[in-house]
Amino acid sequence: MRVLSSGLVGSVGLLGLLTFGCGDGGGPGPKDPAPLPSPSCAADGGTATVAAPTLAITLKDRFEEGWLGSPAVVDLDGDGTLEIVVPRDDQLIAWHADGQVAWRAAAPGRIWSSPVVVDLTAAPGLEVAIASRDQILAFDATGALLPGFPFTFRDELRALAAGDLDGDGKFELVAVSTTRLEANGQRDVISAVRGDGTLVSGFPPNTTGAAGCDAACYVTGGFDQTLALGDVDYDGIVDVFVPQDNAYMSLHAGTGRAFDAAAIFRDRTKFSGIRWMLDYGLAQQGFANDEAVDEQAHFTNSAPAIADLDGDGKAELVVLGSVQNASQADRLRGVTLFVANHDGTRPAAWVQPPRFPTYLSGLWDYGDNLVAITNQVAIADLDPAHPGLEIVFAGFDGAIHAVDAQAMPLWSTPYTTSATVGTTGVAIADLSGDGSPEIVFATYGSEGDLVVLDAAGNLLHRVPLGGRGAMSVPTIADVDGDGDLDIVVSLKDAVDQTRSVLVFEVPGSSTKCLPWATGRGNLRRDGYVPPIN
Repeated sequence: MRVLSSGLVGSVGLLGLLTFGCGDGGGPGPKDPAPLPSPSCAADGGTATVAAPTLAITLKDRFEEGWLGSPAVVDLDGDGTLEIVVPRDDQLIAWHADGQVAWRAAAPGRIWSSPVVVDLTAAPGLEVAIASRDQILAFDATGALLPGFPFTFRDELRALAAGDLDGDGKFELVAVSTTRLEANGQRDVISAVRGDGTLVSGFPPNTTGAAGCDAACYVTGGFDQTLALGDVDYDGIVDVFVPQDNAYMSLHAGTGRAFDAAAIFRDRTKFSGIRWMLDYGLAQQGFANDEAVDEQAHFTNSAPAIADLDGDGKAELVVLGSVQNASQADRLRGVTLFVANHDGTRPAAWVQPPRFPTYLSGLWDYGDNLVAITNQVAIADLDPAHPGLEIVFAGFDGAIHAVDAQAMPLWSTPYTTSATVGTTGVAIADLSGDGSPEIVFATYGSEGDLVVLDAAGNLLHRVPLGGRGAMSVPTIADVDGDGDLDIVVSLKDAVDQTRSVLVFEVPGSSTKCLPWATGRGNLRRDGYVPPIN
């Protein structure tokens, strides 16, 4: 990748974009490196050495700030040239790799979550959908608003994904709101719309009666990208999984039907009535014996996934929750990782969910438009010596963690000791062509870095981003088609209106292993990993 302007060289020198050891940029001190696992992807002629990310492109606009939206790198119009599509506050901006703005579209307010890029219509090219305030908006490959949009639901829509809900071969858009819709004795935070802007039958599911809910469907808002779409019962139809701002989660079929709870859950007929106590017996009972002591999860900022973790041909629901006592008087108890079946039961290895109790920061927003840490999971095969897939996430302890498919913690790598620095999640891709994927994430807050770990959790590179860093998960793609991967970072602040998005090249990387290359895993933003077998 070529450097595009002489001014870029000056910005590199100014920011000191070099590779640092663990002790720089607010990180903890160095540790002895762990052995690298065997490659889990096909090697592509590379080595275990991962080159340092090098700043190659700076994209700029005006003063807009970034929220949680990961960039999309995609050829929208089929002309063979990729566009870099990024939400910046209330603007959706498509850049070319030469720094020119291809088009922009205005939204009614901040665009919280990542843009969805799929084929929504029969028109040539791909479409881009976003959620802004109470609206879903969809645009064609040139940035023109599609007929039938915007679609209005509830303020604020903070999660958006695409999936085929009715099995007709066409994508629908699903959104989750922070504000409940209340009608007919039920509550809803989920709605779904077709590519022509019309409401999907069965949605909103509870208030229309499609869910079949009784009085024990405990629904409240989702405050981050609290949505995953995937076929959890393998009937060929996409299902809707939504953690919420309480100790409950919702699970619906594409028809809107709420999934049933297993009979072991007392007085609970539906999945959305299961209280996610850490103790499995208490979860079945549905209440605490001692609310000051007994613990439950809370899913305010939980961005989940759906995956066949162990290769048994059945999908699991994967979600990271914050931990609190049942009375909610003590909420600083770290995080816990749940894996569940579609009836709320837990696989044998996951009856006692792994717990990461240390608390540094991240439950609460940091202030000045710096949001709380997203309890976001990423899933990939990091270590073939451990059967199945691994789950990677940030805790509230200033560390990145990896857990295998049998609930065994593999490693934890601290990235900060500061209570004013966080990260919202990771991307995963092979950055050296050796078949072993790396973990890439950005930090934000009082300082911000781009960080690269290897598959064993060893720190490889730390690149200062300047300003307050980046809140969104980076996107990894070959931006300019030269065969090397690039890391696209949407900064929190447009510093001096000269830097909105940074593109770093990783020389010697390969495009053949991208298991979780952007926020929510893919451009559908559905958090879904297809079956291993």
